[in-house]
Formats: sequence, C-alpha cells, structure tokens
Amino acid sequence: MLTLYTPATGFPDLETKIAYGLARVGIEAGYEPVITPHGEFYSVEIKGEKEKLNNTFNTLVKRILSSDYIFSNTPGITGRSATKMQVKDSEHFDIGIFKEIKKIAKHKESENFCRHEGNKVSNVIGFTAFATTGVLCKRDGVDIYLYRGQPRRSNKPRKICKTCALLSLLGMWYASFIFSVADKEVIVMPIPNKELKASKLQEIFTSQHQIRNEWIPQNIPQVLIPLVFLSKIPSSADIFEGFDLFIAVLSRQRAQNYHVDGVFLIKIENYLNFIRHSSYNVAAVETIVKKEAYSSLQELNNAIYYHNLDALTKFARLYVQQTSSNNWVNLLYPETTKYLLKEVAMIKEEIIKNKAVRSIAKTLGYFVWNKDYQNYSFADGLRNAKTDKDVRETFEKLIREAKLRYDQEKDKENGNPPHLPHPDDIEEINHLLNKQEYFDQVITTLYLLAFSFESYKTIKIETKETQ
Repeated sequence: MLTLYTPATGFPDLETKIAYGLARVGIEAGYEPVITPHGEFYSVEIKGEKEKLNNTFNTLVKRILSSDYIFSNTPGITGRSATKMQVKDSEHFDIGIFKEIKKIAKHKESENFCRHEGNKVSNVIGFTAFATTGVLCKRDGVDIYLYRGQPRRSNKPRKICKTCALLSLLGMWYASFIFSVADKEVIVMPIPNKELKASKLQEIFTSQHQIRNEWIPQNIPQVLIPLVFLSKIPSSADIFEGFDLFIAVLSRQRAQNYHVDGVFLIKIENYLNFIRHSSYNVAAVETIVKKEAYSSLQELNNAIYYHNLDALTKFARLYVQQTSSNNWVNLLYPETTKYLLKEVAMIKEEIIKNKAVRSIAKTLGYFVWNKDYQNYSFADGLRNAKTDKDVRETFEKLIREAKLRYDQEKDKENGNPPHLPHPDDIEEINHLLNKQEYFDQVITTLYLLAFSFESYKTIKIETKETQ
C-alpha cells in the first residue's frame, strides 16, 4: 500500500485539485485509488508501485502538457505563465515527494508554498482562486497575523513546485466543471467530505465533460450559479452525494490578467434533494433562466437552501408573473408545488390533501390564471392575513367575486366559470384556521396551490405560438 499526502497549503481548492491529480495518475496506472479528507489535507491510498506511478505521471504530463494548449485554455492562467509551465522532454517528476506528511509550519519567503523542493511556478489563479482574494485560509493559525485588529494571512510566498502545479492542473481538468456565464468564466469542483473510492472518482471524471465549454448567455447573479449549475446536470443528485461544492468566478480585466470576482464553498444537500425529487423541478429552473426571471430564482434559492418560508410565497407569485407571456399564464408544476410544501414548508400531508383546502385553492387560482379576470388581491390578502378574521374577510370578497364571474360565464358558449366551493368547504377551512398550529400551514398551502397547475382544470403545454 502506497499512501500519498497533499501538502496542506491551506488553500482548499488547491489541496483538492492535487488529490484528484494523484488519483487520476493512479487510475491511469491501472490502480484503484482512495481519497480520504483530513481537514487541512488529503491522503490518497494506492495499492501499487511508486515506480509505475512515476512512469505513468511523467508519460501523462509529457503527452498532454508538452504544449501550452491546456494551460492557455485554463481559466486563471495567462499566456505568459502557460509558456513557462510547458513540460520539457528533459524534465522528470517524482511522486515520492508526497509520501510524507509535511509538518504544519510557518511559511518562509524562500520556500515553495507547498514546501517541496524543485522548480518554482507562480501560484496563479488557475491553481487556487483563493491566492489573490484576501480570503482567510487558516493553517492551524501559524500564518495568521493581525492587521488593524483583523486576522490576515500573508500572500507571500506565492509559488509552488512544478510537480504540485501539474498535478493540480490534471485534477482541475479531470474533476472540475468549467463553463461560462455571460462574460465570466466559472470553475466548479466537488469537494469530498468523506472517503472517496475509485468508482465514485470514475463517475466524476466521466461526467465533467457534460457542461464543458457551455456558455450561459444570461448574466446570472453569482449566488444563484450553484442551483443553475446543478440543474444543468440532473444526474448530479447521485454523483455529488456526500460532497460540498467549490465555485470560482473569474473575469478578464486585461488581456494578460484574471480577476477573482467570487469564491464560494457551500453545502449542496438541499439543492440535490430538490433536483432529485422530480424532473419538473429542473424544468422550473430552466424556465426561469430562459425568461431571465432572476428575482424569482433568488426567492426559490432562499426557499430551497435556507428553508425561508417568506421566500416560498414570494417565489410562487414572482414565478407566475415573470415567466408568463401576454397570452399565456405559466403556473407552478404540481410536482414542484408538492415538494416545496412538504420538504421546504414541512406542511402535513393531511393539510395538503384536504378536500376543503384544495376546493378553496381552486377558486383562488381562477383569479391567478384567468387573464380576463386576473386579480392577485385575493391570494395576497390571504398571504398577509394575521388573524382568522382577516381570512374570513378575504374569503367573503373571494366568494362574492367568484359568484359574479360564475353568473357571467356559465351561460356563454365557450364560458369558463370559476369553481364555487361548497359551504361545507368554507366551514372546514374556518375550522382548520381556528387551530393555531394549522393557521400558517393552511395559508401557505392555499397560496402555493393557487399559483400551481393544481388550481387549473387542465395542464396546457406551452408551444411556440403561446410563448
């Protein structure tokens, strides 16, 4: 058994890239590597011979990194750096430098940041986006100093050995998802938080091409990139189980310089649950991005990620407003509504399926989807209700208006009268609302169902003519 260790640089993205690079070499050599996180660093266990790994690594880098093509097409690496990092035939690299755990010690300006001997390579953004962000990446506190009372870590030295640089590059290209959002370049990399076996590594290595070089023309707010990215790869719900997500957003300031616009390291379990539940959830995100309805996407993000209940009702209203067209009212998919009610709002099944609740929601929804009589005031009045008296007043206005429209539409040849709830339904709703523990649940359920296709008699399919 050969155990290799990443150098504990304090930069989480660099450590992960080196670990993925070492694992990729192991796979190319015909072995089954296992990556294990240890907080500040990773260990990579390989049942194999060091000599074979070295030969594989040197053959691999000379085969694909002898020109500056890969370097020049890596976000964060400029043309000048790309030329310097080309692998020459005369160079030989030794993976044996990773056999020992480097003692966590304060950096010296004279040493490489990885504390390995050998040629120095600039620690450019392509290897670690954290290098120039000023973000505090603690290494057991040894590199921390106070500046005006705030903890900081020196950015010097900012060079690593060429072996670490090349492994980082291999890890990035085999295990990162690189795409563009408007004029920004985005790097997304799964960060393992538990043991990672060869079979799972193979899934990541083979899936990263799914979004490679894709261009999303809309200027999506950075905080929403994780949700959009994961929705682009529906299989991510299975692939990224047990991972966190590292995201770097880069832009070109000048021809030779990159700038780090944003760095995120986030947990994604709530996103994966949303994507895994139904393909309709993915379709809802695609619709929002297509319509550039980013305020509704922001509320959906807040609802999914933070389980913010206020965001939930705001999302429903904004989604319908912003994704509808002049001749088509686009409502929430029933499966998406069901997920938001059960998994985000944690509403009891007995409330969601209650006959009276669905009856009232159908009447509320009539004034959402019917263009001729569209009136959000009934749904909004219900959402803003604080007492059962407020609810009763809203119901009275709703039923009065519904009866008026019913009388107008029932005798028309192509009339479309609203659903009129039975008096028993009203009585049942009032009974539920009198129970304090059910009040908010009933209001939220009525609101989301009203803005869903659940309130409509049929689900229309959007065509080019109705877009």
